[in-house]
Amino acid sequence: MTVFSKLKLPTLIYEAESPVNGKIQVYETEKTRKLVVAGVTQSVNHTSPLAQRMCWGKIVSVIEEALGTPNRVLLLGLGGATVPWLLTHKFPSVSIVSVEFDPMIVEATRKYFDLDKIPNHRVIVDDALRVVTLPEEFGLSPNEFDCVIVDTFVGEIYPELGNSGTFFAGAKKFLAPGGLAIFNRIYLKHHQADVNNFIENVSDNFREVKSLVVAGKTNSDNVIIFGYA
Repeated sequence: MTVFSKLKLPTLIYEAESPVNGKIQVYETEKTRKLVVAGVTQSVNHTSPLAQRMCWGKIVSVIEEALGTPNRVLLLGLGGATVPWLLTHKFPSVSIVSVEFDPMIVEATRKYFDLDKIPNHRVIVDDALRVVTLPEEFGLSPNEFDCVIVDTFVGEIYPELGNSGTFFAGAKKFLAPGGLAIFNRIYLKHHQADVNNFIENVSDNFREVKSLVVAGKTNSDNVIIFGYA
């Protein structure tokens, strides 16, 4: 018996082809279940040891340090609901609205990541740009949220809309005075020039902007960018 014979390889437990995101897969190994979209891990189950250590847990830590206990949080980009779950565990009274464009992601998250068990959580299945530009159509109001988290990806591609003045202005409008905007970006080498420009754009629209690089596994770093309304 070799050391490799004891290794447990991830088991594919779900696979589907989305017209929005391409291949959606769910893998399971020991304590971790991963949502993989177009070959990129987008989420893990909230009970996984990875959840707190990687970008999802760091987002929650940034919120706690900046705001204390938030009352209302808007999340643009649901994925496998890692962030809503971690927010709920950390802040039991928090109310969360999540926006997800791909209904197939929502269904996979419902089936494999206990989406419907998250308390005080509403899911809107629509385009994030429509939500930020036409909030009244979704029953949302200006200055309603203490924090807006933008975590929108198609695989490792960051949608161009997320770098537009219209999108920044719409997201900012949702925030109460002094509210916090957080953007999660993949920070692999071939993304870094684009992300550095993105940070400058965030700085043009928000106050006291900071960034935090979060080391991932197998060189899959993320950078969390955050600033105040």
